[in-house]
Amino acid sequence: MSDKRTKMLSQRLSNRRLIVDLLALMFGLGAWIGVNGIYVQLPLLVNNSPEGWSLPAHMVMLVQFANLGPILYTMYIKYSAWACDKYITYLLLAAAAFTTFLLAFVYKETSIVFGNEHSTALLSLMFVIAIVGCTSSVLFMPYMRNYREIYIVSYLIGEGLSGFVPSVVALIQGVGGNPECLNTTTLNSSKVEFKPYYPEPRFSCQTFFIFIGTLLFLSYLSFLGLNNLSVSIGERVKHPGSMETLPTDTRAPPSYKTTSGWTMSKQMYSYLLIMMGIVCFLGNGTLPSIQSYSCLPYGNIAYHLTVTLSSMAGPLAMCLGFVIKMPKVSLLTVLTIALLVLSSFICVLAAMSPAPPLQNSWIGEMLVVLSWTLISGLIGFIKLSITTLFRPDPGRGLYYTGVATQVGSLIGAIVTFILVNHAKIFHSYSPCSVLIGH
Repeated sequence: MSDKRTKMLSQRLSNRRLIVDLLALMFGLGAWIGVNGIYVQLPLLVNNSPEGWSLPAHMVMLVQFANLGPILYTMYIKYSAWACDKYITYLLLAAAAFTTFLLAFVYKETSIVFGNEHSTALLSLMFVIAIVGCTSSVLFMPYMRNYREIYIVSYLIGEGLSGFVPSVVALIQGVGGNPECLNTTTLNSSKVEFKPYYPEPRFSCQTFFIFIGTLLFLSYLSFLGLNNLSVSIGERVKHPGSMETLPTDTRAPPSYKTTSGWTMSKQMYSYLLIMMGIVCFLGNGTLPSIQSYSCLPYGNIAYHLTVTLSSMAGPLAMCLGFVIKMPKVSLLTVLTIALLVLSSFICVLAAMSPAPPLQNSWIGEMLVVLSWTLISGLIGFIKLSITTLFRPDPGRGLYYTGVATQVGSLIGAIVTFILVNHAKIFHSYSPCSVLIGH
């Protein structure tokens, strides 16, 4: 029996080139690892940035504006006769690697903009990195169609690892623990003053960004290998002259019932798109913007665990979606309701900052970390499930899914940015304010 299994495994491996699998995986890793790498450093960045706790809201807005990249690329392929996807990908990966290396040395630099101090180096370089991530959605994956279908799975695994790997490294890095209050009262001052001191992590943000930049450079080299190594060229496929209509073809009409056997009622079609919009409104726009307000009152460690574990939960939930039977729409509805309940709980915690319930309690820390991890897992699973339901649609199902994703994310980011920065609904606190009050 073991000989039979060994023979089957040998046949599977002989049918593919592991070096091409590795190249495709590393290529996929470069898609979002830059943006994800910056996000998992937020527990270390917010305490020293001029924006403070509103820094995540600025970052979320920048990622939404970075969708300018896919728009420009779409206009390029529509109006240009010169197809050079390969060279654009080279440019994007090289820019991401160089920008991340540069970020490692200048992320602390600030300047005055409209009378206020801002982390201009961090935010502007993140915008460049975000453009690479957003554009990868319309450029990297379609490029993998030039290779045998088995390598697309390797690419998708790499894309999933682009969120998982930075989280694991950030867990190892740590945040050094919760802040300590140091007495900074001078001899000539009659007022007692305390300032928070944040212990150093195991290694700095600079070291972390250099590591991420190195992985992006390896992703660039992997794409170079995919295009130039003879073993990779041998795994390419030749597309027929008359290709079938792609699911994202914008010229195809909306399809609720097709001759290919795919059927979905108009009401269900709209319902799933609205569900996708709501999930992205929360997952890509609102919740990341207020994460610091909901977590930091419970301490740096709670915030650090929340960011890293929730960054892992999303990719793991999407991997789960590949191996289990696709859930029914009724179950997706139940999961979305659960997501709305948990999201409401997080929004209440953020609004009650700087004094949320169960503060300075391990129960409070556990609840906020667990809630965020479940939210991230639910968002990843629901998004994958809806996309999978639309995948067989030979019409514009996946196109409209993408539109719902971007519209929901953009509205969520804009609304929350206004609430955080202008309505002043959410408030930060100093861990030493209690001592100062006494």
